[in-house]
Amino acid sequence: MLVQYITVARIPLSAAAGLLLWYSEPGRLLASIVVGLLVICELTDIFDGHLARKLGALSRFGALFDPYCDSISRMIIFFGLATKGLCPMWLFLIMALRDVSVAYIRIMYILSGKKPSARLSGKTKAWVQGLGAIALAVLYAYSGLRLDRGDFAFWAHWMPTVIVLLVAAVTLWSLLDYFGASQQKDVPANDTRA
Repeated sequence: MLVQYITVARIPLSAAAGLLLWYSEPGRLLASIVVGLLVICELTDIFDGHLARKLGALSRFGALFDPYCDSISRMIIFFGLATKGLCPMWLFLIMALRDVSVAYIRIMYILSGKKPSARLSGKTKAWVQGLGAIALAVLYAYSGLRLDRGDFAFWAHWMPTVIVLLVAAVTLWSLLDYFGASQQKDVPANDTRA
């Protein structure tokens, strides 16, 4: 249960970060707390998997619960970033499209007797989204950059634009990768290939 508590902690942590972000101002304590909460969210994502392996607590439930908590947490975070003007709303929508689609692909895997294992594109997407959210929050907290004031224009501030485009590209790549894998010949559930 300890592993699941660490996993589910990402959801209230991200909700707190999103709420505090709404009331925060650049250079103020709340903006720094938001950055700290986002870092803690990502650390729980790393720590829960290591702890599950160390304790021998790997389970089918955990294998599905972890990506669920990841999806909900990151969608909360990016919705908060978008409503604050720190990233475009279309980025949040791409993330939602990818996560809902992959959830259904996993359900189809299970119903067809296949193992819904994580893919490299999913792990890469998690890292890029997590680090991207932290980077956007840091840019806001310590330099006040905001998309809704035109601060994210590529020629003026290239870093936020690159972060947004990278998160979008890796998220779409992950969706296409999972979809492509779902179209491959059925692999029996007891097959250990990733």
